[in-house]
Amino acid sequence: MRALKLLVLPVLFLAFCFTSCKDFKEAQCTGVKGFKINKIGPQGIDADILLGIKNPNHMGFSIYRSEFDVIYSGINLGKAKLSKRVHINGDTEKTYSFNLKSNFKDANPMDVMKLVTGGGKGMIEVSGDLKAGKFYLKKRFPVKIKERVDMSSRD
Repeated sequence: MRALKLLVLPVLFLAFCFTSCKDFKEAQCTGVKGFKINKIGPQGIDADILLGIKNPNHMGFSIYRSEFDVIYSGINLGKAKLSKRVHINGDTEKTYSFNLKSNFKDANPMDVMKLVTGGGKGMIEVSGDLKAGKFYLKKRFPVKIKERVDMSSRD
C-alpha cells in the first residue's frame, strides 16, 4: 500500500507538469455587441455591456472580476467593475453579458445631466484588462474597444 502511494504521487506530479506546459493562446475581444442601461441617475449608472469574446483554446477558462474605464461620447463614466466571475467555453466565439456598475463621483455634473436626459447613438470606449485563467494560471488580456452604440433603448 505504501509503495502504491509513493508511485501515485510522482505520476500525478508529472501529469500536472505536462498539462500545464500547453500553450495558452490569448483570448480576443471581438467588440461591443450591445449596451443596455438598467438604471441611471445622479448617483451612478448600472448597465449591462455585451462583449464578444473569442477563445481559441481547447479548454474553457474563467474571467475574474476586472475593472474597465468607460467613456461615453467624451464623458468619463469612471471605473466600471465586472461584478461576477464569467466562464468562457473552449473553442467558441460568443457574446457575454458583463454587469457594469459605476458611480459619478469623479464626473462633471453637467455631463451626468446630459447622460440622464439624453440618449441616442454615441461612441462608447471601454478599456482595461480582462483577468482570465484556470486553476492557478491567471493572465491579463488588454481590452481597448471604441464603437458606436445606441443608448436610447432603456428597459
